[in-house]
Amino acid sequence: MPHLSPAIKTGSLVFLSGQLAFNANGQIDGDIEQQTRLILAQQFKVLAEYDLRPENVVKAGVWLTERENFQAFDTAFAQAFGDHRPTRSTVISELAIEGALVEIDLIASLTPL
Repeated sequence: MPHLSPAIKTGSLVFLSGQLAFNANGQIDGDIEQQTRLILAQQFKVLAEYDLRPENVVKAGVWLTERENFQAFDTAFAQAFGDHRPTRSTVISELAIEGALVEIDLIASLTPL
């Protein structure tokens, strides 16, 4: 288990650590859309622990391993958030775990937007 907190609440914000697409068996597999959907579903579960919903997300930080995956990632991201459009930074970078195509962290507001 990495030395980090899944989420920390401070003031009116909740910061969620970056998440990779680990499945129930602790493995990472699937294409960029599958990994994105799984990560966001897991992050939304963490938000729910604070009585928050995806609409409370104000900022997403995204790391992709391949530039070519951006459009497919963006499609899955848009489907997960629907009409809500949080701010976002997206960078191309290596990730710490082999097979990971995307990592996503989130910042959510405790106050209604």
